[in-house]
Amino acid sequence: MRGPEGVPVGQLRRVLISNVVVSNADSRQAAIISGIPDHFIEDIKFDNIYFQHRGGGTKETALISPPEIEHEYPDPNRFGPMPAHGFFIRHVKGVDMRDIEIKPLRDDLRPAFVLDDVDGADFTHVKLPLTADKSFVLRNVRSFNLVQSRPIPDTYLDNASQKTL
Repeated sequence: MRGPEGVPVGQLRRVLISNVVVSNADSRQAAIISGIPDHFIEDIKFDNIYFQHRGGGTKETALISPPEIEHEYPDPNRFGPMPAHGFFIRHVKGVDMRDIEIKPLRDDLRPAFVLDDVDGADFTHVKLPLTADKSFVLRNVRSFNLVQSRPIPDTYLDNASQKTL
């Protein structure tokens, strides 16, 4: 949305991010994967990711609904604190996450994943901490599949307008 007037919105699709290790990260923000309304990020895959962060998120922070800010430069600091301590995923069609481990150094009461307006989400072999009362928050998510992960049992949902796991 930073191009000259009349230039159509670009597309981001078919992206693979693999073999990443993050250590001692600031916990204020999660990894943000966010398209803009009516312009989805498509077919993104994360594989073999270890994400260690400082933790300390609160239940109040978990309730935050980040603004869209679609006409601003996509600086993650503009969103402020995020409601997830692992991944915030919004306006995405087709996300596949395999062999993901999220490990806060201190208890973090936010969910590890927040998905909002997502069509097709597959999670395989995801390791999450046991400290929060929920690991996933799903809003307007279609075709959600979680297998071989802990601490949550295998789950498939056709449609979740508002669901926590």
